[in-house]
Amino acid sequence: MTEITKNDDGSINITAPVMIPGAKDCDYKNGEPPLTTEQIQKFAKSYEQYQFVDHEHGLTRDGRRIGTPIHSFLLTEDTTLELLDGSLKSYPKGTWMLTSQLTDDKAIQTALDGGYTGYSVSVFTRERADQYLEALKSDKAAPLPSACKTINSGGTSLIKDVPDPVVLSVSLVSRPCLHDSKLCKIDGDLMTDEVKSMKTKILTAMGMSEEAEVEALKSQVSSLEEKIDAMKEEFDTALKGMQESFEATLKEALTPVAEKEEAAEEEAEEVETIETEIAVEEPEQEEEAVAEEVAEETDEEETEEEEVEEPVAEKGESKAEPVHDNISAEKAKPQNIYEALGRNPDGTRKR
Repeated sequence: MTEITKNDDGSINITAPVMIPGAKDCDYKNGEPPLTTEQIQKFAKSYEQYQFVDHEHGLTRDGRRIGTPIHSFLLTEDTTLELLDGSLKSYPKGTWMLTSQLTDDKAIQTALDGGYTGYSVSVFTRERADQYLEALKSDKAAPLPSACKTINSGGTSLIKDVPDPVVLSVSLVSRPCLHDSKLCKIDGDLMTDEVKSMKTKILTAMGMSEEAEVEALKSQVSSLEEKIDAMKEEFDTALKGMQESFEATLKEALTPVAEKEEAAEEEAEEVETIETEIAVEEPEQEEEAVAEEVAEETDEEETEEEEVEEPVAEKGESKAEPVHDNISAEKAKPQNIYEALGRNPDGTRKR
């Protein structure tokens, strides 16, 4: 048996399912059909206006209120909970869960002694529930006003027969009509913190159900997706513009370099062409110079030959030179004109 923990002020918190979709209760054999998820949502919302927690359906008999609801919520998915007896119990999505803070000393002791095992609802017509609430407005802490003693549920015990039904109070009982309503533990992730309690209050003040909240969130998500798509389109357009601008700037920056390289290549080609032409012309010029030089030398040789040509002997004179030393004269006499010019016998220059 799991012990119920007391709060610092001596109160205790009790959690259990109030209504379960598709679950059969004690009146099923009398014609009470299981409740649907939609019906349970409406009952949970109606309870937000009254919020009475009583003992064994005694509110309209003695006006005894043993605590207040602090967390009222619907399970958003199938959930397995640990019961106070240590066993595990699975509850379907849409189950209405309630955590109550018990402040009545007798009720606290009853709960600690295991006298309560779960919740049971008191369903009234909306008109009678509103009459009861109006009668208590003067002083909710006072004993049951006499005006409330004449108010009943409408003379029927089956929920299906109550016109415009609402939940006036949730009772802690020893034997719930809904057999699967068992006191259980709730961990920190299952709507027990103050933030989630505040969420319920805000939704109530706004007149929104859990379903309406989901629809509102879907609308917000859809709007957000549209904004994201618009931002993405703007980003793509801006990125494309930046890319085009960058390419233009880069092209402009690189164009002078390309032109300079092209000019340098053209200049190099011109220089190479000139050098080639010069290389071709130099041998020709050198040959022409040699030819001219040879021609000049030939002219000089002819001139020298004319100068050294012996004069024609006049009549009666001998052309022969007087020879004093035949050997010396023979050596001094040049072999031919090329030797006189300092060339080789064949007329070529000496190297």
